[in-house]
Amino acid sequence: MYKQVFISHAREDHGVAVQLYDYLLEHGYSPWLDKRKIRVGANWDYEIQKALKESNFIILLLSSTSVQKRGYIQREFNFAVDYSESLLDDDIYILPILLDKCAVPTRLGKFQWIEINQENSMQQILDSLNYQRDKYISVLPVAQRNLEDCYTTYSIDLNLNKSLKFDYSCSLPKFYENRFFDANFVNTFIHQKALSAISSLRKTILDDVEWINKISIKYLDIESNISFIDENFLSIHIKYDYYFGGVHPTTSVDTLNFAFNPDHTLSFYDVFNYRYGELNLFIRDLLNKYGTKEQKAPIEYNLDYISENNIEFYFSNEFLSIDLTNILPRVALAAAVLDIPLKSVDKNYLKINWF
Repeated sequence: MYKQVFISHAREDHGVAVQLYDYLLEHGYSPWLDKRKIRVGANWDYEIQKALKESNFIILLLSSTSVQKRGYIQREFNFAVDYSESLLDDDIYILPILLDKCAVPTRLGKFQWIEINQENSMQQILDSLNYQRDKYISVLPVAQRNLEDCYTTYSIDLNLNKSLKFDYSCSLPKFYENRFFDANFVNTFIHQKALSAISSLRKTILDDVEWINKISIKYLDIESNISFIDENFLSIHIKYDYYFGGVHPTTSVDTLNFAFNPDHTLSFYDVFNYRYGELNLFIRDLLNKYGTKEQKAPIEYNLDYISENNIEFYFSNEFLSIDLTNILPRVALAAAVLDIPLKSVDKNYLKINWF
């Protein structure tokens, strides 16, 4: 709900449109792009008009080419402006994005635009969409909020000295009040997990600011994924990728798993059926039964480093996944996730058959 985004662009700007399409899709929106959505043989004009009318937002990619073109793109511009007249003055519907130093059309002059090359432009676009979507959902009665509509994404500011220039992105799930579980309970755990990781990274940076400032390429990306959600369970995977100099980047993960009614977190020991103190033997057993040939050597070699305190897991409709990213060396990260297929899992490995 409130996730439909129409991307208007000139043919010459298709590459940027595709990048934006993929970015929005990755962050939970349903973007519409002619080349991706219109089937072979479909009525082009009908499909565009239908998509425009069904969209909650319209992104206008403005370039020296598009603002001079006649035809479809001008019709899309005019449709967007005309429809915006029916909305509240403080609603966000049209998002103009400048791809070059073109002149903004007069009819679009009242809408705040952003340059695509501006720092964190994609994040700012996402923030605007999330802001307006929050407004729409906030006025919906709680009883009308479906599971797929009860969350958005947000970012935590890195809050570093302005002299430190970082490529930084952060996308974390945030849940609205809903009838399925206590959103504040879940949001608190997510925020604490991310803040703990960010705090550690800030300390690493501040320990040697002068040296880090000399590094030309440095970045921190925080990505999250809701791998499963229904009325009874929720599973979230958070990945941190960062590079502050050195031989290679660093990757780490956090996972959060919840059961509802009553709302509580799920630990590895809550889900898997093994004798306490024999985790390593249990992982070896799972590895022999479900691991690939490529996984067995690196995981077996690092078994002694695995404990209840550092093991991460998450689940989806198809797999119960044990993530050993925080334990295996960088060279073995391709083997870090041990996927256990739920359809064929030995039920003796689970404490309760809740999948």
